[in-house]
Amino acid sequence: MGFDISLVKDKKFADALKKSPHLSNYLEMYVVRGNPIPIYTEKLEGEHKKLKEPNLIYPISDTAYIHVNPHSNSADGYVEYSIIEPDEPDRVLMEHADKLFALHAGSMNPPVELTERFNMIDQYLDKTMSVNNGPVDYSKIDATKMKSLPVYEKDVANLKYHFLRKRAGMGLLDPFLTDPHLEDISVVGAGNMYVIHKMFGALKCPIFLSVEEIDELIISMSEQFGKTVSHAKPVIDATLPEGSRINIVFGKDVSRKGTNATIRRFASTPLSITQILPSKTLNSTEAAYLWIMMSEGMSVFINGETASGKTTTMMALTAFIPSNWKIVSIEDTPELTLPHANWISEATRDTGNQNSSVTMFDLLKAALRQRPNYIFVGEIRGAEANIAFQAMQTGHPVVSTFHAANMTALIQRITNPPMNIPKTNVENLNIALFQASVTGADGKRVRRVLSINEVLGYNPEGNNVMFIPVFDWDPGRDEVKFRGKGSSALFISRVLEKRGMSRKDEPLLYEELAMRAKILDKMVEKKIFNFYDVYDSISRCREIGLDAFMKELNML
Repeated sequence: MGFDISLVKDKKFADALKKSPHLSNYLEMYVVRGNPIPIYTEKLEGEHKKLKEPNLIYPISDTAYIHVNPHSNSADGYVEYSIIEPDEPDRVLMEHADKLFALHAGSMNPPVELTERFNMIDQYLDKTMSVNNGPVDYSKIDATKMKSLPVYEKDVANLKYHFLRKRAGMGLLDPFLTDPHLEDISVVGAGNMYVIHKMFGALKCPIFLSVEEIDELIISMSEQFGKTVSHAKPVIDATLPEGSRINIVFGKDVSRKGTNATIRRFASTPLSITQILPSKTLNSTEAAYLWIMMSEGMSVFINGETASGKTTTMMALTAFIPSNWKIVSIEDTPELTLPHANWISEATRDTGNQNSSVTMFDLLKAALRQRPNYIFVGEIRGAEANIAFQAMQTGHPVVSTFHAANMTALIQRITNPPMNIPKTNVENLNIALFQASVTGADGKRVRRVLSINEVLGYNPEGNNVMFIPVFDWDPGRDEVKFRGKGSSALFISRVLEKRGMSRKDEPLLYEELAMRAKILDKMVEKKIFNFYDVYDSISRCREIGLDAFMKELNML
């Protein structure tokens, strides 16, 4: 059985089919049901995102592929996310491989780094396997006395793939965690799994898990991230070995469909500001404005709902902070990646014991003694807000994410329990940015910065906090409205003062704003996209000046 490769005109697709029999077999079954041959691409591009009915296959490793399949006949309207991987080896062969591994495992010292762990198990298999020209009768082999494992040559690739996945990786979740195009992976309880794809949004996986299978998966995974999952402590936040963040709610007594888990993926290299600009999440003038403000040490809250892209925006903005500044980041679960050499990354510790636990409040207090130029907080949601505002008040600017949909909601949350920030102190926060995931013109979800607001201060007459929106997003036109020259109170009250300039110099700041926006547009044009390259470019710009840097860009 196998697909007739002569029907495929794409040479790369034909080569993949020849190399991977399981891909050929999958395609044979797919086409025989009357479905069209999918597009094959080795790399997803922006043009694929525009497909109304994406029907394509792309590789995620040498042997595994993903099929984004709109022809799944799913009654709920979901496009399907199918994993095409080598067939599972014979059960008896896998049992023998496990028994032999158990004999050697005691002498192994598995490395912490994931790639090294895979390499170690891969080398172990190469040393302990003996390849046979024909099938092997395992009923005649005593697994406890084996010195090597005879494997039929046709089974070698399948055994390697599944043994590595089981012993070095995360089992069933391994292909999901290998795909760089996923943002979220959801095990919602007994039933299908779901993913959020960067290109194609929410997709449904044909993988169906029972309550027992999910519990077994989660308990085995807990060994990898070093936290005990149990009915006594059913809610767990942890970081997986490859850097993804996982949230688990364990047990049917607290989750009606059984244990659920959500994995949030984070790229090893974050998105840069120049990668975000083409997506229109914000425009170059907004980015230039934030460039000025962050280089002058303004405090910023990045607000929005879950999955609105707050953390992505926060990391992208770090390129605007001077390279010789010291930064301390504080998080519950480490997610942030900053390009600065002088960066201290700290995380809370929840042991269940008040004496040995380390809270966000504790770390923020410690940060004030570490003399940072900037404090980054993964998310402010409780009493630690008091320390954050104290930090701002004493000249330590703070950048944090916050769950609030608009300025009214933000001020209400800050000034009420459990935060209880006096309204008179709210002015220590300089800028509140709001973003959301909205429906674009093509019906797909897109991320947009809805507004950027400057906090002016407390108005005793109205007993309220005053603010002005400097940028607003127009949903009808999908455009950003900038209120023009003279709209920024921070330019007058903070930036001019910090630079030792007078009020008559204000027009120079708007000229500078326009020049910085042009520089960012030119960097996009020149395809300076890598997170660290963008950071180096902004640092270079700071070193030689805006005009000189623009000349350098034009010469590239």
